[in-house]
Amino acid sequence: MKPVPSLGLALGVVFTLLAAEPVEPFGWRLGVAAWSFNRFTLFEAVDRTAALGIRYLEAFEGQAIRPGQDARLTADLGEESVRAIREKLSAAGVTLTSLYYHELPADEAACRRVFVLARRLGIETLISEPSPEALNVIEPLAGEFGINVAIHNHPQGSSRYWHPREILKVLEGRSPRLGACADLGHWQRSGIAPVEGIRLLGQRLLSLHVKDLNTAGPEGHDVWWGTGQGDIAGVLREVQRLGVRPTLFAIEFERNWEDNRPDLAQCAAYFRTTAAALEAAAPRRDPLFAGWASVDITPPRPVALVGQLHKRISTGVRDPLTATALALETRGPNGEREQALMISCDVIMIQRAIQDRVQARLRERLADLDPTKVLLCATHTHTAPGFLDDTFGDLYDVSGDPGVMKASEYADFFLERVSLAAVRAWQDRAPARLGWALSHAVTGLNRRAVYADGRAVMYGDTRAADFSHIEGGMDTAVDLLFFWGAGGQPVGVVVNLACPSQETEGLNEISADFWHDVRVELRRRHGPAFFVLPQCAPSGDLSPHPLYRQRAEQIMEQRRGLSRRQELARRIARAVEEGRPLAEAEAVDRLVFRHRTVAVTLPQPDAIAQPFYRTDSVQPVGCT
Repeated sequence: MKPVPSLGLALGVVFTLLAAEPVEPFGWRLGVAAWSFNRFTLFEAVDRTAALGIRYLEAFEGQAIRPGQDARLTADLGEESVRAIREKLSAAGVTLTSLYYHELPADEAACRRVFVLARRLGIETLISEPSPEALNVIEPLAGEFGINVAIHNHPQGSSRYWHPREILKVLEGRSPRLGACADLGHWQRSGIAPVEGIRLLGQRLLSLHVKDLNTAGPEGHDVWWGTGQGDIAGVLREVQRLGVRPTLFAIEFERNWEDNRPDLAQCAAYFRTTAAALEAAAPRRDPLFAGWASVDITPPRPVALVGQLHKRISTGVRDPLTATALALETRGPNGEREQALMISCDVIMIQRAIQDRVQARLRERLADLDPTKVLLCATHTHTAPGFLDDTFGDLYDVSGDPGVMKASEYADFFLERVSLAAVRAWQDRAPARLGWALSHAVTGLNRRAVYADGRAVMYGDTRAADFSHIEGGMDTAVDLLFFWGAGGQPVGVVVNLACPSQETEGLNEISADFWHDVRVELRRRHGPAFFVLPQCAPSGDLSPHPLYRQRAEQIMEQRRGLSRRQELARRIARAVEEGRPLAEAEAVDRLVFRHRTVAVTLPQPDAIAQPFYRTDSVQPVGCT
């Protein structure tokens, strides 16, 4: 950055203006609240902001546009003035990120005019103190225009929103486009520590008016950041901890009105120094690379289907079995790399011997991949073959069944196909963005009925006279990890939910169960090349079969014209749809990635003689 000559200014302060555009730590945006220049026009505020080497500005309702003219910044601003503002901002290299509009109206037409003005000016966030009733009008407009609305706080006694809890109360259940603009100075005047206020707001924090006061209480006045009692460094640490990216860290200095540029320069220097130190101490975030591949792992001949504790020889293929691979890698500036390769398979389980064989194959084929960081998981379908001929003793023995593929034969086929998917995914690694979201769908239901005498029966009759209750709860969470290519196109999603894939578990046909229907539905919505990597979360007492309200569930499926599997797919796809925009809004292409592998010894099934196995007896045998 090239400095321009130092300027001696009022109060004897000498500071250096920066001619180049600064890049703030964490991608944060430091700006000026034009209220700091409320003795001047918007055009003059733009010039003063640019002269300070600051790129961002927040305007305020009613400010005069430029000297010698009557036009003011209101919802009825004419097109000529809007065009002049945009040209002024462009020439100065300043971006107008936000607009303080004191009270967004509850009248839809009047409120819409404010949003139209914001869109014409390229505004990202409106700052306001609307009535709670007006939020019913504001919320849909925020979604329609793609503009955030942040509720501002004035001190206790002059604003209903003086405490963060009041903002959270009125925003409960509302769109993430609605949040808070934290005015730290007014918090200090109201007896609220700024760090605690930020912590309370959490993910609702959308923007900040940053002030440091000489003393807490109504009489406190602005001082340079870091010299008062507002703990501005603590505020920056808390924002970093939350992982939010506010619209603006706005310097709002309400003192020395005729020329407070030296004060703003000191605040800006403190921000950059403090934030840079936080960034230097933070774990390094490296660029992300991701690769995807999927292969068909459907056996080419009849097999014994594993899962029902009796032998079933497949009579055909209802839908294909799939293995989906996702390769992840981050690359540091000095050649440091972290990596993982996840492979999800439409089978009942992945046995240790199979994982070892996959890792051994990839050790030979992919020299730059750590094979210990390859992990396989199963969707737990009951309509797929096993891998070992002696699994469950001779229960699935097919040695006397001509033309039927042995489990060990299928294992060889499986290993070759899965290794192919892994190699393709690893070789196709490319820059990517990642975003996560938590959604919900009712899929896994508790499968144990409890009766009056204390008995618990799996899939027990809930119509029995002595039926008491369902034994346990259910987990409706759908954890989602979305990926986008460097060009912004959606590539795939990891879907983790607590429900084994066994809706049509009793078939004598090969089938991926409801995950086949999920893939069909998600690809209908996101394109035929969209990858879906399923993960079955711990769910030993859950299944997709409803014990309670069975008939009501059937009637609703009939009304929708869906099978039970398609209904489950509809619920999961809806959860993915709801989570996607929230994940995309926070997606990153650089991140901290750590992958640790740990080996533990677990008892064999026949070694567990007691009803409960003490997990504290599991001893790690090694980790990397």
